[in-house]
Amino acid sequence: MGKPEGDPNRLFNICQVNHIAFAVIVLLLAETVGIFYILNYLNVEPGKASDAMFVFQVSTLVTCVGIINVPYQSVFVAKERFLLIAVIDTINALVKLGLVILLLFYSGNALRFYAVIMTATTLISFVVYHYLCFRMWPGLVKWKFCNRFKEYKELLVFNNYTIMSAFALMGRSQGSNMLINFFFGTVVNGAFGIARTVQAFVESFTVNFDVAASPQITQSVGRGDLARASFIASRSCRMCQLLSLMVAFPLFVEVELLLRLWLGVVPEYTPLFCRVMLITIVVAGTGGGILRLKDALGKIKWFKITYSFWFLLTLPVGYVLYKMGYPPVTILVLYVIADVICRITQLALMKVIYDFDVKSFMRDAYTKPLIIAAIMVCYIMAYSQLDIATTGQQVLGFVVTGVIGTMMVLFLGLNRGEREKCWSYLAHSISR
Repeated sequence: MGKPEGDPNRLFNICQVNHIAFAVIVLLLAETVGIFYILNYLNVEPGKASDAMFVFQVSTLVTCVGIINVPYQSVFVAKERFLLIAVIDTINALVKLGLVILLLFYSGNALRFYAVIMTATTLISFVVYHYLCFRMWPGLVKWKFCNRFKEYKELLVFNNYTIMSAFALMGRSQGSNMLINFFFGTVVNGAFGIARTVQAFVESFTVNFDVAASPQITQSVGRGDLARASFIASRSCRMCQLLSLMVAFPLFVEVELLLRLWLGVVPEYTPLFCRVMLITIVVAGTGGGILRLKDALGKIKWFKITYSFWFLLTLPVGYVLYKMGYPPVTILVLYVIADVICRITQLALMKVIYDFDVKSFMRDAYTKPLIIAAIMVCYIMAYSQLDIATTGQQVLGFVVTGVIGTMMVLFLGLNRGEREKCWSYLAHSISR
C-alpha cells in the first residue's frame, strides 16, 4: 500500500491461497503425527483419553479456521482500523464469557463443552471479519486467482522463513507442555497452563501496541523513508517495554493474592511459573518495533533461522536438564536466556545486513526501560522483606505498587511531549 504501483488485491489473493494451503498442511500433520503422539505418548489420567482426542480434534479445527482468517484480519491492520478490531475482539470475548458461564449449569462433560465454546467463538470471528471485509473493501478482497507462479514464489520464499519461525515458536510452546507432561504429569501441566493464561493477558498490551505501529513502519519503508521507519521502530520498542513493565510490576509483587482470588486453590509451582513468565514477557518486549522493521525491510532469512534455532534449542537442553533433576521452572528460565541471545543476534544482523545504527536505536529504545527495570528490581527486593500477611495488606501493596510503576513509566519512561499527549488524550476521553 505504500508503493504507488502496488496492487493490494493481487497480494491479498496470493496470501489467501497460501494460507489455505498452510491450513491443509497443518490439518494433515495433526491427523497423522498428532494422533500418533496422543495414542502412544501422551500422559493423561485413566479414562480421559477420549476427551483428550476430542479436544485435540476441535483445537485442530479452530487452528485451521484461524489460519484461513489471517489475511482478512491483516486487512484491518493494514487499513489501521484498530477500533473495529477492538470492538470485534471485545464482543467475541463477551460471547465467550457468556458461554463459559453456562458451564456452571451444564451437567455433561464440561471439558468437551468448553472445547465447543472455543470453536463457536472462533467461527463467529471468522464470519464477522469476512463479512466486514467484503462490505468495506470489496475491491481489495475480491477473489481473483493469480496464475503467475513467480509471484507466489516470491511471497513463499518470504513466507517460508516466517512459517519456520512460527513453527519454532509453536514447537517451543507445545514442546514445553509435552516435556512438563512427560516428566511431571498433568498437575504441573495445569500450573504451566495457568501461567500461560497470565502471559496472554500481559502480552495483549504490548502486542496490540506493536501491531498498531506495524503499518506505519511498513509503509514508511515502502516509500523509502527509512529514517521515519527507524524512529517509529525505536519508539515502539520503548513503549512495548514500558507497557510490559507497568503491567508486570504489580503482578510480580502480589501474584499469590491474584491467583488465590482467581482460582481459590492455587496449584503448586503456579506462582513461580507466573513470575518467571512475567520476566520472559518483559524480555520479549525488547523486540518490539525492531522485529516489524526487519520484516518490512524484507531480508529476513538469517533473522528467522537464528530465531528458530535458539527457540528450538530450549527443548533438547530442557530435556537434558530435566533428566538431571532440575525443577519444572527450568524451561522458562531457558526461554529468557534464548530471548536475550536472540535479541543480541538480531541487532547484530541489522548492523551487518542493513548497516543499521544499532547504537542510536539501543540508546533510544532501551536506556529508559533499563533504568526503570533496575529501580523495580530494588523495590521488589525491599518489598519481599516486609511482613505482609493479611489480604487487606496484600491488596494495598498491589495498588501502591501499581501506582508507583505507572508513575515511573510516565515520568521516567516518557519524554515531555509524550506525557503531554497522554494527558491531552486522557482529558479528551474524560470530556467525551
